[in-house]
Amino acid sequence: MLRFLFVVLLAAVACGPRDPIHGRLEARLKAIADAGRPDLSRDEVEQALARQLRVAPVPAESGGTPSNPVFPTRETLTEFYANNGHRLAWCDDSGKLLSSTETLLDALRRADEHGLDPEDYALSRLDFLEARIDKDSLDDAAVARLADFDLLMTAAFFRYASDLSTGRVHPDEIRNDWHKNSPELDPMTKLDQALKGDNLAELLEALPPPHVGYARLREALRGLREVEAAGGWPAIPDGPKLEPGSRGPRVALVRQRLSEPADEGDHATGATVDAGGLFDEALVESVRRFQERHGIEPDGKLGAITLAKLNVPVEWWIRQVELNLERWRWIPRGLGDPHVLVNIPGFNLELVRGGVSAWRTRIVVGKAFTPTPVFSDRIVAVVVNPPWNVPESIALGEYLPELRESPGTFKRRGLRLLEGAGENAREVDPATVEWRALDAGRFPYQLRQDPGPDNALGRLKFQLTNDFGIYVHDTPTRGLFGRSGRDLSHGCIRVERPLELAARLLGESSQDVLREALDQSEERHLSVRPQVPIHILYLTAWVDETGVLRFAPDVYQFDGPQRTALDRVTTRVSGGPASGAKEAARPPAR
Repeated sequence: MLRFLFVVLLAAVACGPRDPIHGRLEARLKAIADAGRPDLSRDEVEQALARQLRVAPVPAESGGTPSNPVFPTRETLTEFYANNGHRLAWCDDSGKLLSSTETLLDALRRADEHGLDPEDYALSRLDFLEARIDKDSLDDAAVARLADFDLLMTAAFFRYASDLSTGRVHPDEIRNDWHKNSPELDPMTKLDQALKGDNLAELLEALPPPHVGYARLREALRGLREVEAAGGWPAIPDGPKLEPGSRGPRVALVRQRLSEPADEGDHATGATVDAGGLFDEALVESVRRFQERHGIEPDGKLGAITLAKLNVPVEWWIRQVELNLERWRWIPRGLGDPHVLVNIPGFNLELVRGGVSAWRTRIVVGKAFTPTPVFSDRIVAVVVNPPWNVPESIALGEYLPELRESPGTFKRRGLRLLEGAGENAREVDPATVEWRALDAGRFPYQLRQDPGPDNALGRLKFQLTNDFGIYVHDTPTRGLFGRSGRDLSHGCIRVERPLELAARLLGESSQDVLREALDQSEERHLSVRPQVPIHILYLTAWVDETGVLRFAPDVYQFDGPQRTALDRVTTRVSGGPASGAKEAARPPAR
């Protein structure tokens, strides 16, 4: 009789608030809205529900306008159940759980494979409720448990789908230097279609970023967790600098550390234990490889910086990989084919065709106080023999002080002084200008450097379409590419092998035109057809095409604000942690 009554109650969705399912759902949803009341007595289910949902966007670090993320809210749940007549989504009319239920629960249990915390999705509470759903009796308590379980399942899906596909936080919540449009997500429609079509597994598989870089980083995370489960790697005591010829137990520990079979998620660096306490050539090469993978000057010696990196706990590197998995979720799903990827901290640019890295080169990026922004754009043209229109910030900040002391700077640097704009600009004799009377409030001129061997843009410029004044270009200062740290520009991206990049972007049919333009001294624009997407990223951990996990210095100090933003997300309920926010171990201070 109770089973029959339950079916009738579920079918009679228009019965109003007397419907126990309807009433239970509404009561739970209302409780979430009242979460801010300090006098509210809330049970664990209401707390777990509230933790799944974002009541309001988290403001950016700068305190400016809040971002507008697609995270699930109370309204998301309310609308979903209203659209479905307030029926339960995860069981049939007899109260039997659908197969989709276990599909989702299994995905939540494996959320850590994506760098996510299963408890962010109330997994323990869901398991507890599932085990207590009465398969035979449908009394009021059983109906209540079903309603609670259903709401938590739906909220968990919305939160998990959002976290996995678009990120736990929006880039705007971290820094204003990020100019990324996160992939769009319509969780209500997708969930409704998946449940009706019994294809939730396909939907869950489609949620993560489809990029090979994300998949490689996930595999590296698995390797790091295996190292963690085995107890980590050996710590190397402080002591004198170690170099070729050094001997002793510290050398043996370095050798052991670099011979770990799962060293930082990839294959070993090549050191063997046979030589024991001697710092031989094989160990030198292993240290060099380790340094190169961590953005350290690869001298093959064990100084303070390399020792500190070797002693960073594996838990820290796990958190670092998790941060970068999150950044992949902010990247457009369709990168284009071909496309160009720029990694700012890695100081590299690669051309990708058919999902495979076809070519790469070293680059120079912006300094910390003139950073290269993170954004996506298109390469529309190659400019041969480009002039350089000096940005006003550089003209005022760097050239004006020099011109006040020595107007002869114009001749030495091949600069021209222009007044006016566009075709109406006229050249002015620098000797006629009272340079000491000019400042940021009064500077009616433009500085222009004509094409030539000393032009700051070199022989080639790759034209983009953004409003930031950022582009890729050649440079006459070739020695900078030999440095390990190459955050040295005013924001634009200098490329080490621009001619090869131009040839690959323009294609075989344009090679003669390119050579002809380079044989001349006049400015010439060569269109890139079709236009090639370029994605400027900020990854401090990634896996290269050979399977090697690499780390880069956080040159713009983005990692810390991202950790803070993620912590704010987990502490948005009643001023306390949502699911036991974990604090990663920090590298030892040096």
